[in-house]
Amino acid sequence: MAAMSFRRIMSILLVLVLIAAACGDDDGGSDDTAGAGASTQASTTTTGTASTTTEATDTTTTTAPTTTTAAPTTTTAAPALPELGSVGLGPYGVGVQTITITDGTRNRPLTVDVWFPLADDSAGDLVQYTFVTGDFFESARALAVDVSSASTDGPFPLVVYSHGSGGIRYIHSDYTETIASHGYVVVAPDHTGNTSVERVLGTADDAELIAYNRPLDVITVIDAMVDPANAEAGPYAALVDPESIAVTGHSFGGYTTYAVASGTTGNPNGDTPADDRIDALIPLAPAVTGLLPDDTLALIDQPTLIIVGADDKTTPVDPHVEDAWEASNAVGHYRVELIAGEHQSFTDLCDYVEVLPGREGATEIVVETITLMAQEGCSDGDMPIERVKELTNTFAVTFLESVFGDGEMITADTNTLPDDIVFAAK
Repeated sequence: MAAMSFRRIMSILLVLVLIAAACGDDDGGSDDTAGAGASTQASTTTTGTASTTTEATDTTTTTAPTTTTAAPTTTTAAPALPELGSVGLGPYGVGVQTITITDGTRNRPLTVDVWFPLADDSAGDLVQYTFVTGDFFESARALAVDVSSASTDGPFPLVVYSHGSGGIRYIHSDYTETIASHGYVVVAPDHTGNTSVERVLGTADDAELIAYNRPLDVITVIDAMVDPANAEAGPYAALVDPESIAVTGHSFGGYTTYAVASGTTGNPNGDTPADDRIDALIPLAPAVTGLLPDDTLALIDQPTLIIVGADDKTTPVDPHVEDAWEASNAVGHYRVELIAGEHQSFTDLCDYVEVLPGREGATEIVVETITLMAQEGCSDGDMPIERVKELTNTFAVTFLESVFGDGEMITADTNTLPDDIVFAAK
């Protein structure tokens, strides 16, 4: 009996050892209930368990690669974009001469100013931009010399400037001089019948005739400036690259800028052709709505830079700029709105009101006209005129260089843009 008891005891112990061995890998311990619970959990939450296991594995095995890939991201991050600078004056001195260009077909003589890059050793007196009354504004930089003083570095691109309604050819001389200083020939006609002279005298042409004549004036000027045989402008033809031509203009000159590129129809005086020699457009505060329909604007595909004052009340952004922006098919289309800029910000009127009213012998009607017009651009709260000049010249010259040179146009991808403009590109 003792032997039997011993064998039974040994059998029981053996069973216990086998049970213990079978349960030894279960983290739940040797408790059968705990072991059964663990088995049930693995079965009902396989995804969760697998996920937990994967997370633990990922944490261990991917931490190093994640850290490794983060380092290049930090070290190769794109540098901050440069702040927008100022183009300032270009490398050339500037000469300016007044000539006459005549359209024989219309029997229409045009008084024209030509700004051009000067040779290094040029000398002369500063030009005085003189009104018919004898009042004048003296340039800070341009010399009154003829084509014999021009630089021989050309040929240079040609830029035609069209003044606003009731303006005059040199009304934005800071702009035209600055462009010329960067290696351009800039030419601006008086649009006879729509200048400051007719404005003061009350002898201006009617609006339809003005709209008809203006784009033809620009075509006439281009024809003359690229023709060595032209009796009046021929000497300048050697300076001009006939394959590189831009048009720019303010207000009604903005209309002219678009119209000479698109052509016009429906004017009772006749249609005007599109000039396919034009490679780029810079309308400044353009007058568009009611003058050029959408289907006409849609014909424009040249690179175009629009610059306008956000507070312009004469040709407000909406609708004038909005209409042109939406309808034109310009390839390379840019738009700059100057915060607190006004309509006359794109003229020299702010400089005129600083000089002319205090000058002894100034003509009263000239002073009164300038002072009145200058309110829209030279008043308290308007963008300071020196800032307007800096932004306008910088965007315009950079745009021209992107079209005719090897420059890159200013965009939000190239520069950190200032907070006193609204910029768009498409």
